[in-house]
Amino acid sequence: MVSKRQREARKRFKAEHPELFLKPEPTPPTDPNKKKKKKTNFKRKKKVDSKAPGDGTGPTKTGHRKRVIRVPGMKPGESCFICKAKDHIAKLCPQKAQWEKNKICLLCRSRGHSLKNCPSKNDETLDKKFCYNCGESGHSLDKCPQPLQDGGTRFASCFICSETGHLSKNCPKNTHGIYPKGGCCKICGGVTHLAKDCPDKNKGKGNNDSAVASKAIRASIDGRPRGQVTKFVSGDDLEDDFIAEDTYGGKKDKSTEPKPGSASNSQESNLKSKKKQGPKANAASGMAVSDECKLKFLELKTKRNYRFIVFKIENQEVVVEKLGSPGDTYEEFTDSLPADECRYAVYDFDFTTDENCQKSKIFFVAWSPDTSKVRSKMVYASSKDRFKRELDGIQLELQATDPSEISLDIVKGRAL
Repeated sequence: MVSKRQREARKRFKAEHPELFLKPEPTPPTDPNKKKKKKTNFKRKKKVDSKAPGDGTGPTKTGHRKRVIRVPGMKPGESCFICKAKDHIAKLCPQKAQWEKNKICLLCRSRGHSLKNCPSKNDETLDKKFCYNCGESGHSLDKCPQPLQDGGTRFASCFICSETGHLSKNCPKNTHGIYPKGGCCKICGGVTHLAKDCPDKNKGKGNNDSAVASKAIRASIDGRPRGQVTKFVSGDDLEDDFIAEDTYGGKKDKSTEPKPGSASNSQESNLKSKKKQGPKANAASGMAVSDECKLKFLELKTKRNYRFIVFKIENQEVVVEKLGSPGDTYEEFTDSLPADECRYAVYDFDFTTDENCQKSKIFFVAWSPDTSKVRSKMVYASSKDRFKRELDGIQLELQATDPSEISLDIVKGRAL
């Protein structure tokens, strides 16, 4: 702030030097007859010179940010889920016709169209509330007032065989049941229910004497020498959950027998028994895979010594039934599949692409004809996934119940 002493010094300086501080001229008086101009908020745009922008001599024109034009029916950041383009929606996609061919109808379960365009669609089939127990419309099965008859599926229609009286999980033509990707109940091996709903779930809980006896037998067997045969008694589809019991056989060597009171000898015998385990089996289906199957498939894949290999299940083990020479045709392969029995097969298919390139693909065929026994169908279906995992190198899979489903045209279409 300016002090009083500074203000007095300023006044003395003005009095001593009046020529430095001139008095301002008085403003002329305003004309009362002159009209006042109204002030407006309008601002005229500045004219841009014709000079080239960017040379630093003239004013630069600032560009306005253009607003993104949105596609009707599409939110910002979205794209067509068929071709992933951002300039149209899936309804107007040029690849929609090709994409529709791979759709599966939820009504007739056939490929090539959706439920909206199904030729079998009518008012009766699209009734949402239909009781499978009494056959009346207006309520569902869980709200039916009548008692259940034939499991509550008397009027149900199966989409696999198109017959009434059962659902798809109980259909004899459905080898997977409620397990579309393979598998079964780990308690009884069935495919019509889960393990938590298995009727045999509580059968083993009440018999404590048999459980104690089985534990005593296992404890007594632990100290004995093991044979080469492996028996799997429990577990599920995971490989680490197998519990192996090896049957003992052959002559005993007294010098190598462990003493009954030695803990270290019992541990060494357990380690030796693990090393002597044979080929693993599927605990759910009880099937093992012979070493010949793996060796022959390896020769087909690497050396191409065979055109096809047919496998069958014999004595709870998958074995090789027939080997096809490299010069055999596809007709000879189809003729080698029996008409009334299930089989597994592997076929090395050679083909030429549209670019005139020679290629080959290995097909895995699960042959399950309609005339075969139901038990055979269930056994082959439950063991298929485990057997496929043993054959490393399979590229495509075919499931057939009729020779027309594994025709040469279908194989070519799958390969291309």
